[in-house]
Amino acid sequence: MLTFFAANAANAAEGGAGPPLVTDDPGTVARGHWEINLATTLEQRPDERTAELPLLDVNYGLTDRVQLKYEVAWLVRQADGAERGTGLSNSNVGVKWRFFDAGDGGQSMSMFPSVEFNNPGSSAQDRDLAGRGTTVILPFQYERRVHGLVVDLEVGRVFQPGADQWMYGLAASRAVSERFEVVAEVYGLASSGADRSMLAVNAGARVALSKHTNLLVAFGRELHDHFEERISLQGYCALQFSL
Repeated sequence: MLTFFAANAANAAEGGAGPPLVTDDPGTVARGHWEINLATTLEQRPDERTAELPLLDVNYGLTDRVQLKYEVAWLVRQADGAERGTGLSNSNVGVKWRFFDAGDGGQSMSMFPSVEFNNPGSSAQDRDLAGRGTTVILPFQYERRVHGLVVDLEVGRVFQPGADQWMYGLAASRAVSERFEVVAEVYGLASSGADRSMLAVNAGARVALSKHTNLLVAFGRELHDHFEERISLQGYCALQFSL
């Protein structure tokens, strides 16, 4: 399964989690503005490679503290000894609410409920490219700035057909210059009974190419995965446009 920044995102020194990381932060897009991430992702398993070509992640600032999100991708999967499969991923729609913000240098918190659902008319589920049914994700984000580091914590519950899961992530970012920022995270999933889990690491960078455009890059791997074959390499590369 393919893995499920902020007000003035064009400034790479703003910090926080979010793309290119899996862990999210409480930041929201400024009111009346758009943030669009056009990405390519890759997951390498022992006998299978899956890519999103492309992944479209669109965010809109409804108010100063409320952000709307829509995400969808074109999936390409190649398994050893099998024909390549392609199809449209599930869609993901969400609303982020930053309900607490102590200002620059302080703490902030948000909730980011989202719903992932099958696209009408898509046959991706029949080809095992996307999960069947509707998944509801209810995460909570917390951020604090500590000695030049921006630290983000995300925890939440995933309600999905078959078996619910817990999700969690811990991310840190640091501005190296006005245009360059390094990011890293540890994130994972756990079954509701905590008898199975997945743990992964990612590291990458954000580079401000212009006032309204960032380059986002990250690479990582799963340390263990009790749900399916472990990902030995995962990558994310995107252009982020702030409008």
